[in-house]
Amino acid sequence: MRSKKTITVITMLLLSAALVFAASAESLYADFQTAVAASDVQAAIDAWDKLQDQIDDERQDAYKDIDKARDKNDRQLYASAAAELRRLNSYAITPEDSDALLTAMLNSDSVDDSQTAWLYENSASYHPVLTLSAQTNNEGYSQTYRRSFSMAPGSQITLPSSTNVSARHAGVLAGWGLTPDEVTYQPGQTISMPATDQTLYAVFTNEVTFTDGDNVTSVTDVAEGDVISVPAPSVPEGAIFDGWYDEYSGLYLAPDETSYTVQGSGASFRALYVSAEASELSSGNYSTDSIPSNVQIPLSAALVNTGTEDLHDVSVTVTSDSQYARLLNTNAFLRSFPAGGSVTMRGTQLVVSADCPSGTAIPVTVTMTDNEGNSFTSSFTLTAR
Repeated sequence: MRSKKTITVITMLLLSAALVFAASAESLYADFQTAVAASDVQAAIDAWDKLQDQIDDERQDAYKDIDKARDKNDRQLYASAAAELRRLNSYAITPEDSDALLTAMLNSDSVDDSQTAWLYENSASYHPVLTLSAQTNNEGYSQTYRRSFSMAPGSQITLPSSTNVSARHAGVLAGWGLTPDEVTYQPGQTISMPATDQTLYAVFTNEVTFTDGDNVTSVTDVAEGDVISVPAPSVPEGAIFDGWYDEYSGLYLAPDETSYTVQGSGASFRALYVSAEASELSSGNYSTDSIPSNVQIPLSAALVNTGTEDLHDVSVTVTSDSQYARLLNTNAFLRSFPAGGSVTMRGTQLVVSADCPSGTAIPVTVTMTDNEGNSFTSSFTLTAR
C-alpha cells in the first residue's frame, strides 16, 4: 500500500514537472516559431503574449537567485542567474519573423489593423513610414518639402492642408496623391497609418483662392500677370475686416484692394478680421435673475477673441447705466490676446442700492478696446430681487 502511494506521488511530481516544462519560455518561443512558419498569425500572437508573461515570471526568479547569490557570496549561483537573464533577453521577433508575419497579415482576406499594430509594438524591425513629399521647380526656383511619420498601423493622421512650400511658386495645394499628378486624399483629410512604407505626393494646381469662414472663391487656370477681382468678404457680424493674407507666400491684400495681379502659380488667401466678445457674465453664487441689494456681488466676464488675428494692449471696462447699480474694480488690461483664446475677467463687484424695486432690469456692458482703436461691446441684463 505504501509502495502504491509512493508511486502515485512520484507520478504526480513527474506530471507537474512536465507541465512546468511545457509552459517554459523556451517551449513558448518554440510555439511562436512554429506558428510563424505556418503563417498562423493569431497563434503566433497568442504564443508571443504568453511568452512575455512567462519571461516576466522567470526573470523574477533569476533576480531572486541573484539576491541569494549576493547574500551567500555564491559565485556559481550568481553566474547561473546572470546567464538565465541573458537567455531570457535573447528572445526576440527577428526581421525574418516580422517579414513572414507581415506577409501573412497582408495576404489575409482582410487586413486587421490590430494585428499589424501588435507587430509594430512588439517587433523592433517593423516600423512602417508614411512620407509626405512636395517638390517645386518653377522658373529657376526649387524647393523640397518632406515629412515622415512612423506610427502604429491604423493610427489616425491628419494630412496638412498646406505645406511650407510657397504658394506663389507652387500654386494651391489640391491634395495628396499616391502619384505626383493625381489627388488621392484631400488637404486636411484624416487617414489611417498604412501597414507598409508609403509616400504621398503634394499635388498643386494653378489657382487663386479666397477663403472667408466656410466660403471659398476660386479662380482656376491662372497665369502669372493675370489680373483677377478680389471678392467682397463675408465676415461674422460685428467683426472688422482687416484684409486678405496668404501665410505661405506672405502676400497681403489691404481691405480696400479690389484686384490682384497673380504672382507665380497662384495663392491661397484667407480673410483676416478682428473680433472679440464677452460670451458670459456670471454673478458668483447669486442667480443673475435674482440679485439682492446691499450685497457685494462678484461679477466674472468670460472674454473670447473670436477673430483670426491676435489682439494687443486690450483695455476691458465693465459699466452700467442703471441708477441703482454701483460697480467696483471695473477695469482690466490684456497685453496680448491670441486669436481663438479665452480668459476670465474677475474682481469686478456690483452693489445694488436698497431702494431698487424688485424686478428691475440692471444692464451691464463689457467693452474691449485694442491698441488700434477697435472696440467690441457685449451687453447683459441682471434682474434685482
